[in-house]
Amino acid sequence: MRYTRSEPRVTVRHDGDISIFDITGYFTEDSAEGINTAYDQSANAAKILLRFDRQSFITSSGFGVIVKLIWKTRNREQLLRVAHPSNQMRQVFDIIGLSQSIDIFASEEKALADF
Repeated sequence: MRYTRSEPRVTVRHDGDISIFDITGYFTEDSAEGINTAYDQSANAAKILLRFDRQSFITSSGFGVIVKLIWKTRNREQLLRVAHPSNQMRQVFDIIGLSQSIDIFASEEKALADF
């Protein structure tokens, strides 16, 4: 799979009490602003789903952004899930142990059904 350094983009949509963050592009620490803005728009949501585009790429600093989001959601007693990561991204979630802190699903549908 080939990754390009496209600008990261985070858009928010809602499905009942679930906020879905659609994440595309090259996800780095520079993506923190987009994630924080999306989170501010979803502060009252009971559940948050991070849905990655299969062409997205995430750096180690991007994983740091996700760790901070895990802390925020836990402090507010919100549920957080990840959907649709690439195979490489999923492997890194496993290697660094984040898959023990956050549930990861192959599809948006499966993640939504788990909430």
